[in-house]
Amino acid sequence: MLGVDHLTVHYGSHTALEDATVRFEAGQFSAVIGPNGAGKSTLLKTMVGLLPDPSGSVRFDAGHTAQSCVSYVPQQQTLDWGFPVTVWDVAMMGRTGRLGWLRWPSKADRARVVAALKETGVYELRGRHIGALSGGQRQRVLLARMLARDGHLLLLDEPLTGVDAATQEQLMGLLREQANRGRAVVMVTHDLEQARRWCDHLVLVNRRIIADGTPDEVYTPRNIEATFSSSHLGHTHAEA
Repeated sequence: MLGVDHLTVHYGSHTALEDATVRFEAGQFSAVIGPNGAGKSTLLKTMVGLLPDPSGSVRFDAGHTAQSCVSYVPQQQTLDWGFPVTVWDVAMMGRTGRLGWLRWPSKADRARVVAALKETGVYELRGRHIGALSGGQRQRVLLARMLARDGHLLLLDEPLTGVDAATQEQLMGLLREQANRGRAVVMVTHDLEQARRWCDHLVLVNRRIIADGTPDEVYTPRNIEATFSSSHLGHTHAEA
């Protein structure tokens, strides 16, 4: 679905990500895991095309681009929740990239938004201002916008932050279902145990790709130590 090859990203003199190579497949639920400042969000933003002039490449399957196939959910704290829009408005924004700004949504577009709101459990809140929502409700609205877009590649940056345990389980089940339907789902998270339970592909990052593979391959004491040690800057694949 998407390949990242020898990706290096700098913020001024700081190297946020170095020589990262990894592939994400259709039908796969992937978790990108690492400590703060490890380059996880940088990896996602580069895949979306939000960071200019990285070294290396991001390759989509033939005929696809980030604009045509990616649905992206940023971190909640990066968004302005005081903006005067409703839950319905936010979900409809998922259709804007396909419609363009000057076209009115069709009956099919509205039906897709209704389906996305119902699937994420916020249809009854569709008329509510987003500033009046709880953290869990806000995350569900962002997921509804993502689903309304109908992207084949779903990228989510810390979707479980600020969400209670019961809602986390529901959201993880929803994302697992999207992968089961053939989408590639890539989630940045700090929760290694939860990722191990729900995901079939783990990517451990500490400025480089430390390891990637199945949970059984990747979840080893050596890999965990390498990932969460600030002094480590190495690269293995499913290292035992």
